[in-house]
Amino acid sequence: MKKLVIISMLLCLVQMVPAQSLKKIWEVQTLEAPESVVHYNGAYYVSNVSGQPAEKNGKGFITKLDTKGEIIELKWLEGFNAPKGLGIFENHLYVADIDRVGLVNLDTGEIEKWYTAEGATFLNDIEIGPTGTVYVSDTFGGNAIYKIEQDAIELLVKDEKLDYPNGLKLDGDLLYVATWGVVTNPETFGTDVPGVLLALHLKNKSIKNITKSFGNLDGLVRYENGFIVSDWISGAISFIDSNGDVTALEQINPGTADIAYLKKENVLLVPRMLDGKLTAYEVSDN
Repeated sequence: MKKLVIISMLLCLVQMVPAQSLKKIWEVQTLEAPESVVHYNGAYYVSNVSGQPAEKNGKGFITKLDTKGEIIELKWLEGFNAPKGLGIFENHLYVADIDRVGLVNLDTGEIEKWYTAEGATFLNDIEIGPTGTVYVSDTFGGNAIYKIEQDAIELLVKDEKLDYPNGLKLDGDLLYVATWGVVTNPETFGTDVPGVLLALHLKNKSIKNITKSFGNLDGLVRYENGFIVSDWISGAISFIDSNGDVTALEQINPGTADIAYLKKENVLLVPRMLDGKLTAYEVSDN
């Protein structure tokens, strides 16, 4: 009996130990409210809100970095209001910008066109499928997800069950959504009940919660058999396993935004809006 108790205690301790840990590699400063980051052809591209996140002020821009975090050009591309989520398909960069999505040719560095999302108020994260279908979350006020397909943007789903959707990650017919939670304090974006990770079935539009309520979630990436997610309000970076259990990996300052994970390099990139920084971490198994 005593042996069984000891074994049970050891199993509990093993479950409490985080499966991963983060080690800082490099960090770039002097950014202006960086929100999202993507990798293309040996460089990183970072969206800078550079003002209020829902203000159409023309101040937003994209920064280009090398893979060591050195700034190649701070204002590589201007002409945005408050750019947030980024996504790349082939040689084009998609940029979520309040109520529109910009299409940027990465070879020429020019904005080729805009997709205006009717009814959108806070376009946020971008996820792109294997054939080029673009999904865009509309977080505050919208409770919606838009889709760009065949060179046109349309409302995919609008549902209160989306719980103020933010980070997106596609897996077959499932679109996983990291949610913020219903905002009850418009001044601070605070919530009485924080967000969850949920799954939207793209064929029948059904919505299922994967986790319990645990944070005001922003970025979402796949890692091994689960996900890594950022919490904008608390600054926490957490791992969600295949059972929906959440383990904290790192506590950073508030403002951790749309994270990116480069599997080949095993690097997690964390934009830190309120600190004006982008931090790169190595993810290691304990």
